[in-house]
Amino acid sequence: MAPATGAAPAAGAAPAAEATPAAEAAPATGAAPAAEAAPATGARPAASRPLIPAARPEASATFAERASLAPRSLLLDVASAGQRLVAVGERGHVLLSDDYGQTWTQAQSVPTRALLTGVCFDNAQEGVAVGHDEVILTTRDAGRTWALAHFAPEAQQPLLDVTCAGEGHVIAVGAYGVYFSSRDGGVNWSERRFAALATRSQADPDRDFHLNKIAAASPTTLYIAAEGGHLYRTDDGGEIWRELPSPYDGSFFGVKPLGGDVVLAYGLRGNLFRSEDRGATWRKVETGTHAMLNDAVSLRTSGATVVVGLSGVVLVSRDGGKSFVLMQQEDRKGLSAARAVGGDTLVVVGEEGARRIDIVAAAAEVPGVSGP
Repeated sequence: MAPATGAAPAAGAAPAAEATPAAEAAPATGAAPAAEAAPATGARPAASRPLIPAARPEASATFAERASLAPRSLLLDVASAGQRLVAVGERGHVLLSDDYGQTWTQAQSVPTRALLTGVCFDNAQEGVAVGHDEVILTTRDAGRTWALAHFAPEAQQPLLDVTCAGEGHVIAVGAYGVYFSSRDGGVNWSERRFAALATRSQADPDRDFHLNKIAAASPTTLYIAAEGGHLYRTDDGGEIWRELPSPYDGSFFGVKPLGGDVVLAYGLRGNLFRSEDRGATWRKVETGTHAMLNDAVSLRTSGATVVVGLSGVVLVSRDGGKSFVLMQQEDRKGLSAARAVGGDTLVVVGEEGARRIDIVAAAAEVPGVSGP
């Protein structure tokens, strides 16, 4: 299968050991057009074109099946809808929890069986999920039911992540530089080519890089982590993207703003970097692992930063990301995303569905570590 937010390989289940994800190799067909050269200081994407609403009967007739084991299936992302948690993953599964991840129920109506790779909420009720087959779903009832906003399997460019930047502004990114945006909470969308690729792609000017992850530091400042060591930042809500100097040639699968000018970038083979100037310069942070890193979250009570990845990797920092302690889970199951709940408790999703991790308890089991 095509790229899946850096967590799910071609077989449809995240391996316990490190593997180069399908996002690292483009399918033989369906590639996006060549990227246009852009100035080193930044580039404005080409003119937008509206996406055609997904109203085809054959699209809307396919719904995710009810499955008792859905909470144990492959899940790739999790978001908060007010006090509710909403997780998404394989076969169009959308799962809801109203008790901080202790129990889960399946959404009542999801009009797709595509692999869902990303989910975000603009408020407690309105959210967007994206995935393979270029599927875009919207909800207006905190994830209980979903509507199909876009669906284009023939495009062969899966969407890999989505962020709700506030006030109805939503951006979805994916394979081959695909870049969609909405200003009305996901009801209407436009597509435009992501064009900030010139500086580091001169050796391969005809390639559109996979945009693996997008994260908002504010409604106007956002970051994108991409394949081939590419990192980008916008300071105007996505109108102009600037390529950042990169400390690594391998793919990045996550970026985490920590407040102020501090930001983390992480990806293949346990590589993690920290910047104190919004990505102008970077310093490598040792992680003690070669597993792929997929997501990061800040804990509510202690303010600690946690990064999760494949092979059950859980990295904890108590100094703003300057150093990390490895708290690898015994089952070594791949983790793709995390959400902080109840102080220093995480809800993580990945290879074996959703579960909770008490970071304080986990730290007590690591010699020399007393807790965040």
